[in-house]
Amino acid sequence: MSMFQIDAQKMMDILRQSYAGLNMNKERLNGLNVFPVPDGDTGTNMSLTLKAAYKSLNAHTFNRVDELLKSFSRGSLMGARGNSGVILSQIFGGLAKGTEGKIILTALDFYNGLKKAVETAYKAVMQPVEGTILTVLRESVESFEHEELDSMEIATFFDRLIEAAQVSLENTPELLPVLKTSGVVDAGGAGLVCIFEGMRDGFHGRINDVRETEEKSEETMHLQTPVDIEFGYCTEVILRAYESDSTALREHLVDQGDSMVFVQDEDILKIHIHTNHPGLVLEESLEYGEILHVKIDNMRIQHETIMGVDIHNSRPAPAEKYCVIAVCSGDGLREIFLELGTTRVIQGGQTMNPSTEDILECIENTRADHYIILPNNSNILLAAQQAQSMSDKDVHVIASKSIPQGIAALTLFDPEKNVEENLELMLSALDVSTLQVTYSVRNTKLQGFAIKEKDAIAILDGKIVGVDRTPERVLKKVISEQQEHFEFITIYTGEGRDPAKTQKMADELMKKYPKLEIDVFDGGQPVYYYIASME
Repeated sequence: MSMFQIDAQKMMDILRQSYAGLNMNKERLNGLNVFPVPDGDTGTNMSLTLKAAYKSLNAHTFNRVDELLKSFSRGSLMGARGNSGVILSQIFGGLAKGTEGKIILTALDFYNGLKKAVETAYKAVMQPVEGTILTVLRESVESFEHEELDSMEIATFFDRLIEAAQVSLENTPELLPVLKTSGVVDAGGAGLVCIFEGMRDGFHGRINDVRETEEKSEETMHLQTPVDIEFGYCTEVILRAYESDSTALREHLVDQGDSMVFVQDEDILKIHIHTNHPGLVLEESLEYGEILHVKIDNMRIQHETIMGVDIHNSRPAPAEKYCVIAVCSGDGLREIFLELGTTRVIQGGQTMNPSTEDILECIENTRADHYIILPNNSNILLAAQQAQSMSDKDVHVIASKSIPQGIAALTLFDPEKNVEENLELMLSALDVSTLQVTYSVRNTKLQGFAIKEKDAIAILDGKIVGVDRTPERVLKKVISEQQEHFEFITIYTGEGRDPAKTQKMADELMKKYPKLEIDVFDGGQPVYYYIASME
């Protein structure tokens, strides 16, 4: 191992361990989280951001450090969660930009990359606040201004970087009063120190398995001070931008709230803002690009959950305007529904239909003015309607008969609109076509197809349209046959399928059929190898 250079293989170890180091400390970081709002999720958001970045490297081989960092940066932007996650994605984005053209990195190269990271991260935040991760990054990099980096060993560079970061972190309470009042250092800055420490471990070959920790840190007691949150909805939007310059959108949104982070990487635009009107943010964003992803969290509810009471008057938290209940199976699909604004997800689907009692219990155990149920399966629709008739609450059932229909309906849901408007919008989205790839349990002849046991079957809107020996072959075959009827296809990979391989297939299809746009997400659903939305 060279003590003066980092090649692509060593950088992979460094990035892996930066994620592992952060992940091991995420609960401690959550406990430190009191700024900008004490919602206890900074560690989780930063960890999930790096998890997405690291997963984006799967199935790729890199011979150059700059190509590796560019891919990692893109993955972090697409997977960024929360204010801290978006800023973290910009740190890695700047590191990638600052090391363009580099096959290997020296200490000087790494320093130049971090200088660009400082510039990029500060530029992304509308109103940078000192005493945060931004300060820890900037002061860490500034500590090298008078160092002789040309001849510095990488190990020495990381040691001094960590030392400077720790000094800066300890000083954050002097810059940000809320930290001093709560007796903590900045959570994002502490996360950055964990990342730097992980990088050092990765360089030295100390590689730990990434493990998900559930234990809670004693530091969570720092969240005991109630606060009044001015802007209640943490709103994140990812767009495929129409133009390379979206400055006008940035200017329109800046007055809608605070904690705004606005970043663009080629055609991908990511917006994070704390606002009281997420619907307005979405409507304005639609003028500048195609929405790829939306996530809206009620931060008041998050904080009240941590506190255990209504922070305003010590009574149980008031009912929300809406409770959206969706039925689905698979960790990936569950996360997608939650990120799109679902309040509760009931585990179920094909062969695992929840009962009327399951749905009714979910309704009765939540507090809201209006309830909207997305059954997402024709076999669950009646149970949902039965639960609706048995409840005294204002319950509405959207007759979504598939996962794509449910997701399409949810993308049009707007918590700022009245219930009649939302029902009309959501119902209008149900005309999306659904392709499902499953397997045959026996030999049979059906709808003109001779089907053998364990054959992969493709079903489009309830009609068998393809049969083959493998799920991938039948999926590719059907998309090729149907491509002239559709422009946008979203594929959700099932349990045991490889999203990276599916994405490769999607890329091949898009190259062959240029008018097609195909996105791939890990659904994790059982029964169906693939579920696809076709529009």
